[in-house]
Amino acid sequence: MRSVLRNLFLCTGLPDGFIPDGALVLEGSRIAWVGPVAAMPEQPEGTAERDLGGRVVIPGLINTHAHGGMSLHRGCCDEGDLFQWAAALAPTTAHLTLEDNRWGSAIAVAEMLRNGVTTVCDCTRFGAGIFGEVASGMGMRSLSGALANSPSLRSAGRPNWPLALEETLEAMRAQSGNGLCRHYLGAHSPYNCTPELLREVKDAAERHGLPFVIHLAENRRETEMIIERHGTTPLRHLHRLGLLDRNSILAHCVWLDEEELDLLAASGAGVAHNPISNAKLASGIAPVKAMRARRVPVGLGTDGMLSNNAQDIFAEMKFGVLLARATSLDGYALTAADAFAMATIEGARVLGWDDEIGSLEAGKQADLVVLDLDHPLGLTPHRVLSDLVFRAGPQHVREVLVAGETVFVDGRLLRVDEAALRARISRLYCEALPA
Repeated sequence: MRSVLRNLFLCTGLPDGFIPDGALVLEGSRIAWVGPVAAMPEQPEGTAERDLGGRVVIPGLINTHAHGGMSLHRGCCDEGDLFQWAAALAPTTAHLTLEDNRWGSAIAVAEMLRNGVTTVCDCTRFGAGIFGEVASGMGMRSLSGALANSPSLRSAGRPNWPLALEETLEAMRAQSGNGLCRHYLGAHSPYNCTPELLREVKDAAERHGLPFVIHLAENRRETEMIIERHGTTPLRHLHRLGLLDRNSILAHCVWLDEEELDLLAASGAGVAHNPISNAKLASGIAPVKAMRARRVPVGLGTDGMLSNNAQDIFAEMKFGVLLARATSLDGYALTAADAFAMATIEGARVLGWDDEIGSLEAGKQADLVVLDLDHPLGLTPHRVLSDLVFRAGPQHVREVLVAGETVFVDGRLLRVDEAALRARISRLYCEALPA
C-alpha cells in the first residue's frame, strides 16, 4: 500500500537534513520518497494521504544497549557502584525465570515504543529468543541475544554456555523471515568470562555471521581486575584475543586511554554509550568526544531499568551532552547534532543496521516518530534540533511507525492491550506477594 504523509517538519537524520515543509511517501514497509512537498512527484490514483499538521517527524530512535528482561524489579537497588549494586541484586537476578524475562521484556518494549524507540539491542542470560519474540509481536525492531559467562568467575547464577548458542540458533530458525528480528552472540564481560570462553563465543559469532556483544571497560575496578589476571587492560585484552572488529558491539567503554582509543578506532568496533547508567553506578564518563574524533561509531543506550530506571533516549541525548561539557569544561565537547546522530544513524551503524534504519531516506525502512513540538518563535532547523536534544521527551511523542505500520498513536499501543498486560503482570507478581 502506498501512502503520503504531508505537512510535516522533517528531520531526516542526515547532515543538514531538515525540511520545514516536508513530505514522505511510504510504500509498504519502506520509504519511497523524501523531500519538500513542492517537489513531491505526482502519486498514483488511490494513494492515501495524511496531513500531519506541521508536526515534527524524525527517524525512530535506536537504543544500542538494554536489559529488558529485568524490568520487573525496577528500583529494587538504586545505590552503590557497579560491583556493590550487582552484589545487592544477585539474590534476585540469579533466580529470574524465563517467564520473568518474558514479562519484563513486555514492560520494556511498551515503555520504549511510548518513548519513540523503534530498535533496541537487548541483552539477557537465558532465553535468547524471548525478547525478539515479544518485541516483534508488539511491533518493535530488535537485535537480541544472550551474554555468556564462565561459572568459575561468576559467583551467582548458572552457567549459560553453550545453552546461549543453542537458544540463539533456535530463535533464528523460529523467527526466520521476521524482518523485525536480528540476533547476536555475546559474552558478558572480560571479568566474567575466561579468555577461552571469549574466543569460543566470538568464533561462534563469526561462524554464524552474527555480531558479537560484550560489556567492556565499564568500571575502574574492572580494569584493575583484568590487569591483575591478564597483565593488561580490558580493551587490550580483547585486542590480543582478536575479538575486536567491525562486527563487535562494546557496551560502556568508560575507562580507555589514548592508545586504547586508537586501537578501538582501528578495529572498526562500535560503542554503546550509556551516560545515565554510567553516572548512576558511579562508573565514570566515557570519552565520547575522543571516540568520535577518531570516527568510532558511537550510539546511545539506556542500559537496563535496574541501573537506569527508564528507557528514554531523549534523556540520554541531553544528559550525554551535559556530562561531556561539565566534565571537560568545553562547551563544544558534544553538540546537539552529535547527540541526535548518536540516537539515530550512528546507533544504527553500531548495530550494523544502517543500510536499513537510522535515517529517513528512500529505500530504507519506514521507522519514524511523530512529535508534537512548538516554539514561541516558530520552528526552524536550529530550534527543532535544540528542542529534540534539550527539551523534548516521551510526552511529545504522538505516533510511532515501524516498518510502515503505526504501532503507537495518541497514548495507545496498537498491537497490545497495555492495560490488560499490566493487570496480568500485577496478578502474577504483586498479588502473589505475601501480605
